[in-house]
Amino acid sequence: MYSIKQVSELLDIPAVTIRAWENRYNVVTPTRTEGGHRLYSEKDVETLKWIKTKVHEKNMKISDAVRLLQEGAPAPATPPSDSNKYEELTQKLYIKLISLDTHEANQIADLAFSLYDYEEVFHHILVKVLYKVGDEWENGSISVAQEHFSSQFIINRCTQFLRILPVNPALPKVMAFCPEGEHHQIGLMIFSLFLKKKGNEVIYLGPNTPLEGLADLIKMKNISVVAISMTNPAPVKTMESWIQSCLEMNPALKFIVGGSCIHDCSKLESKSVSYSLGFDWDEWYNSFMHGKKA
Repeated sequence: MYSIKQVSELLDIPAVTIRAWENRYNVVTPTRTEGGHRLYSEKDVETLKWIKTKVHEKNMKISDAVRLLQEGAPAPATPPSDSNKYEELTQKLYIKLISLDTHEANQIADLAFSLYDYEEVFHHILVKVLYKVGDEWENGSISVAQEHFSSQFIINRCTQFLRILPVNPALPKVMAFCPEGEHHQIGLMIFSLFLKKKGNEVIYLGPNTPLEGLADLIKMKNISVVAISMTNPAPVKTMESWIQSCLEMNPALKFIVGGSCIHDCSKLESKSVSYSLGFDWDEWYNSFMHGKKA
């Protein structure tokens, strides 16, 4: 089961939009905790994912997408076997992390990577553990030290793959960062790994990155694409101005801007800037990075 915050981050849909779809169109009916907080099932998540695809990628009106769903269009549901096969490793890793047991946690992570593709491990085990750690810290079940240890462990495992995946020097070079004040980097990390797997070199700057000096770095490292992730809308206007100034100096630059705050924020009207990838990263990659049709 997922909280509305987790669903928002997983699907890149603002929580206010999820609530609106639920209240106005009865798209999903989440259960409630004793405290009244929403809990969404795997089926709910898949339904919201399907609706978002129709609305944001197929340019369908929300009312038409809901009607199509109600008329029996298949909203893909994750089979129980797929959603549960990672459960045991996820729980074991969580326990070892909050016990601050580095050796055992690494053994469990190594086992997961030996059983599944690394992207499966990131999406279905490491990210799930990260969300659980965050929830348990917020409700006071674990300490700040346990939360920091667990989060750092997971980030370290991700950065290992950023180092070892091979690079094709003929492909565009990417710089990835979260702006100053933004600390939620897991989405940016997963996207950077996707690009690295494609063979792109990724200069990963991570969270809380000041803009000062980045334009010089772009020029020095011959960056072709800049990936930016934001969940906090506060720096959006500043980022827009910075992107425009970068494009004035180098019109060939491309920007991809993602994060849960993007849907409700203003967007630059430029072919050089892409927003909100949706779920088909390969389609975006072919069209935006190489100008091909998927």
